Amino acid sequence: MTLSVHAIAGTAAAIAFRNNPVVALLAAFLSHFALDAIPHWHYRILSKSKDDSSPFGEKLDFGRSFLKDIFRTGIDFGLGSVVSLAISEVFYPENLWLVFLATFAGVLPDAIQVLYYRFKNFKPFYWFQWLHEKIHSKKRLDNEPVKGITQQIILSAVIIFTIAYFK
Repeated sequence: MTLSVHAIAGTAAAIAFRNNPVVALLAAFLSHFALDAIPHWHYRILSKSKDDSSPFGEKLDFGRSFLKDIFRTGIDFGLGSVVSLAISEVFYPENLWLVFLATFAGVLPDAIQVLYYRFKNFKPFYWFQWLHEKIHSKKRLDNEPVKGITQQIILSAVIIFTIAYFK
């Protein structure tokens, strides 16, 4: 799932629980796992490669390709954040600060994955990565970009419509 979709879903979760900011941010964080459980498409992470010696069979190279990934994922996250903040400004302006935090909470599990790859010996990151892998759909649409991207656009539109409709 792209970070944009995770940010938008985090926004929806936070708005649903906007009367309790702690619950709202927890819901935004957990929305990430709900989305990851659905078969979906991913864009290729240039710095990720197979590594049979790694517990999860992959590694990240923290060189030049990682910087390209940071740039690409930053644009992806930025797009989701702009959409989320625009929705909030129109429908829930009093919750703008909560939506801002919720966009981060919605993508935080993927950021923690990067920390795992950097600090593999830190047990909390290992267990978090294990949980993330366990919840993540085994079926991937990575070889079906048209289907996968269309699915994520439709999902984002449904989430946005739901936010607007239940105002």
